[in-house]
Amino acid sequence: MKTGFKLSHRLARGFWMVGAAVTLAACAGESLTDPSDPGTSTKPVSTISISPQTANVDLNGTTQLTVVLRDENGTALSGRAITWTTTAASIATVTSTGVVEGADTGTATIKASSEGKSATATVMVHPRAQPVPGAHAGYFVSPSGSSSGDGSQSRPWDLPTALANAAGKVQPGDTVWLRGGTYKGSFRSMLRGTASQPVVVRQYPGERAIVDANGTSVSTWYVGGDYSVFWGFELTNSYPTRVFSNTTDRRSNVVANYANHTKYINLIVHDGGVGFYNEAPYYDVEIVGCVLYNEGFQRTDRGHGHAIYLRSNTGPVTARDNIMFNQFGYGVHVFTNPGEGQLNNIRLEGNISFNNGTLSTNSMSSNILFGGDDYSTGGVLKNNYTYESPSVAAKNVEVGYGALKNGTVQLQDNYFAGGASVLEVGYWSSFTATSNQLMGTGTVVNLNDPALTMSKFSGQTQAALPTATKVVVRKNPYEAGRANVAVYNWGGASSVQLDLSNILPAGASYEIRNVQNWFGSPVVSGTYSGGSVTLPIRAVTPPVPVGFSSSRAPSTGTQFNAYVVLIKQ
Repeated sequence: MKTGFKLSHRLARGFWMVGAAVTLAACAGESLTDPSDPGTSTKPVSTISISPQTANVDLNGTTQLTVVLRDENGTALSGRAITWTTTAASIATVTSTGVVEGADTGTATIKASSEGKSATATVMVHPRAQPVPGAHAGYFVSPSGSSSGDGSQSRPWDLPTALANAAGKVQPGDTVWLRGGTYKGSFRSMLRGTASQPVVVRQYPGERAIVDANGTSVSTWYVGGDYSVFWGFELTNSYPTRVFSNTTDRRSNVVANYANHTKYINLIVHDGGVGFYNEAPYYDVEIVGCVLYNEGFQRTDRGHGHAIYLRSNTGPVTARDNIMFNQFGYGVHVFTNPGEGQLNNIRLEGNISFNNGTLSTNSMSSNILFGGDDYSTGGVLKNNYTYESPSVAAKNVEVGYGALKNGTVQLQDNYFAGGASVLEVGYWSSFTATSNQLMGTGTVVNLNDPALTMSKFSGQTQAALPTATKVVVRKNPYEAGRANVAVYNWGGASSVQLDLSNILPAGASYEIRNVQNWFGSPVVSGTYSGGSVTLPIRAVTPPVPVGFSSSRAPSTGTQFNAYVVLIKQ
């Protein structure tokens, strides 16, 4: 059911994106609620009513709207053509039978028309309720656990046993808790849940679970089981070699997704090869709230290793509210080589990406690259925030690659600052850019496709850096009391005010961490008393990559910093 549902979703959104109005005709009677009239009346339609007039729908969920047509005497009519339209197909689409699907959070107006008469309904799309396991429930693993354990707190399993399903003991809806300590090696998860009951692997509250792949040559965390969730632990590689004197050696990847219906939530991923990789056949994959840095390695040809590397033949695949900085390669790399898969229905939303590519000695990579050597369509980049330090001469964001003509892509409400060029645009059949803020002292927008004009960016560009400080606070979609913060301190303030009233409950013990000093002391900690919190702005030294004595990445100083707000456990 899920596969067919997502296919219809892609077709509906793709239809809108080529520029045509979403206008689908149907016959009244397919959605009538009053069948009393046999349909023999020849009188014209006088009134139309839609039920319900206000509807709520989950993101990627559906709801049915029904209509009744009446003549001037109030008699219900059937057999009449009805046209359904939506004012915002990026928010909600509508089928020929009045089925509305939530495509993005927000509000859309759905209109039903027949014979010159019309009526509307308001549809509000909300985030889908997320699977959160019960506190401290489920099975337990430990670095000192054993295959002969029973998964209890007193007799925990080792990690390979749990990820192999412990001889069938881990069932849909169960949670596997990772106790604190270091799990050495590479691991393969075949845990499998269901749509309503995913299996969750999660760090135990208040403890630090570290997966260290030192000494391995395969991906640190391979996932092959559908409907599985991985939450809150740390993945790294303490192997010290980061520079190779050839073009073939490499550092092993960290997370490798080879399954559908998977989620990766609030992971800390650093010092691997590629931080996260999704192979092309897999879909319904979400990477959310992760912090990724110092990924990659140096070879003679260029720096390799990206924070997030995405492909998908069908989608959806979503990366949202992640923070990525200081890789050898790209921050987000939505890319494919010829014949290795496509880039369809991939969404980047709410991510913070800065100074990526700066660890390399002989190449420059962007904070975001969206496009490769095979076809891409249905792409969305929304509410993303990027920054390049003044000394960085890389392209900040690239949408499109080479001369390949792609399908559709949307850029909406993004904030891109700095770089040799702020935004590079390639070749697209349909390119939409609305309400973005693009600013820098170099080239702001470079259009490679002669068919595109700067009118696409009217009012969205600035050939200078701002002077007013911008503060962004984004609530974590899965974990209460957690939020990402970006501070563009254009005004040079010594501190800024953060309104956390929508993030923290009064009386909560909390801390705010600078992502460039994640394991150091928090910038702010205390008990939340409501309203705004003062966040001091201080420069920090970028984290040193494993195997190096210092970082090649430039300091962001006090002009830009990214933080995470956390409830203390």
